[in-house]
Amino acid sequence: MIIYCEECGFKNTIDEARVKGPTPQLACAKCGDFLRFYGLKAKALKARPPRYKTAPRSCLILKYGKVVVLVNETNTRVEIGRQKSNDIQVVNNRVSRTHALIEYKNGQYYLTDQSSNGTYLLMEGHKGISVKKKEIMLTAKGVIGPGYKVDFKSADAIHIIFDQTR
Repeated sequence: MIIYCEECGFKNTIDEARVKGPTPQLACAKCGDFLRFYGLKAKALKARPPRYKTAPRSCLILKYGKVVVLVNETNTRVEIGRQKSNDIQVVNNRVSRTHALIEYKNGQYYLTDQSSNGTYLLMEGHKGISVKKKEIMLTAKGVIGPGYKVDFKSADAIHIIFDQTR
């Protein structure tokens, strides 16, 4: 199957076996943006077993360079840090081995700092803040700087995107 990326126009060749569920979460091979599969949601909803009454209402997308990670009802915890074992590895001397967590709890998304240097958070409509050894609710699109200050145009920022599936 050929899918063109809406973000960069790259022609992606996708194995149809990888396209699962009403909203497949496959990233563009060139820019990392999620590919859009039109017409699949209705088809998948009809094929869904009756025990699933509703689809996940939302997900949080974290983008760092070419790495794209989802946080939702099925993937409830994402680790950010310097170690390779983290979901998002940030190689920087200001970043702790396990620097911060992004978690989905009770229908909300939270950032928890576990580092020595703190985590900078900037959300649309809010002033940037430094989170240190505490948890804060993520309420809007924004950027994260683990151990360093970032803005919306920073190349080394982790971008936060909310995606409503309904």
